[in-house]
Amino acid sequence: MASGSAHPSGSWRARVRGAGAAGAALVLLGTAALSPFSVAAAFADAGSAADRGPQRAQGLDAARSAETVVDTGVSAAEPGGAGAAGPSGKALYTLQQFMFMGAVNWQGYKFTFYSQQVLPGTGLDIPGRRVNADGYVSDADGYIVLAGSAPKGTVYDTPFGYRGKIYDRGTVGNHLDVYIR
Repeated sequence: MASGSAHPSGSWRARVRGAGAAGAALVLLGTAALSPFSVAAAFADAGSAADRGPQRAQGLDAARSAETVVDTGVSAAEPGGAGAAGPSGKALYTLQQFMFMGAVNWQGYKFTFYSQQVLPGTGLDIPGRRVNADGYVSDADGYIVLAGSAPKGTVYDTPFGYRGKIYDRGTVGNHLDVYIR
């Protein structure tokens, strides 16, 4: 008996696998070769380039936009005292939005969150430590708890409706961790 006839199904399977691999390669190469044409066709305007006239570069015409998209105004923060802590009523992000986003870049700072469940109890010396009504860990004065490389006690404005105070380390530079529930 010839070696090829001992297992006729093995030879057949190898040919089918080879044909399948070749077909898959053709489909992949055909898709890659035709993709520039299909993308161009999907976004093409009707008519030829000569019919459309001169092309304009994309740009922004500020005079045509009457509504303010981003408020770039700056207000002075109150230094220490009664108005320094507690809800300011100017939260740009809720805790839920913050947690969904994972990080917020605001006024040159990167804010990330850190759950107090990782460091519960008296791991930090925070007078009056509690979770406030919005879910942020805060001190007795209403400052939300931050971790950063600035000296402990440094106060920052935050986009979360509260001012924050450094109580812990763990980040460097303009990166601040906000302690949450």
